[in-house]
Amino acid sequence: MASKDDHFNLKWRAYIEFPTILKIQPVQIFSELQEILCVDCPSRSIVERWAARFRSGDADVTDLPRSGRPVSATTSENIALIESMVVEDKCNTVNQLEQSMEISLGAIHTILTTELGYRSICGKWGPHKLSENQRLARLNIAKNSRKIMRTAILDA
Repeated sequence: MASKDDHFNLKWRAYIEFPTILKIQPVQIFSELQEILCVDCPSRSIVERWAARFRSGDADVTDLPRSGRPVSATTSENIALIESMVVEDKCNTVNQLEQSMEISLGAIHTILTTELGYRSICGKWGPHKLSENQRLARLNIAKNSRKIMRTAILDA
């Protein structure tokens, strides 16, 4: 969908195109645009660049379609693979993961920290926040340890 700026750019490009066809100099086109648009006027170099493109027949007023969002390494396959590698060996460094995965350090770090919620503690990757199951397991361990300590103290 075209934004308001795209529509505005389309208008001033069209305004540059027709005087260029009539062989009017870019400096004069720029001064006319300044009178019309004031602050929103494109710079003189942009007017000259577009006039040169129109003179060469190499440009169109409308923008060419763009390819869209760049390809991302943060795919579900990569996330699952990195998670399995970290679960297998929590001492994996980001550099080791980069060499085995062949994706950038930044992408691996983003997957580890943002997608998986891990952080590096003393050289090992672990969850930044415990899951509900992990919290319950720790609570049960603490309760069992407390019972063992009480029975050991009472038996002594």
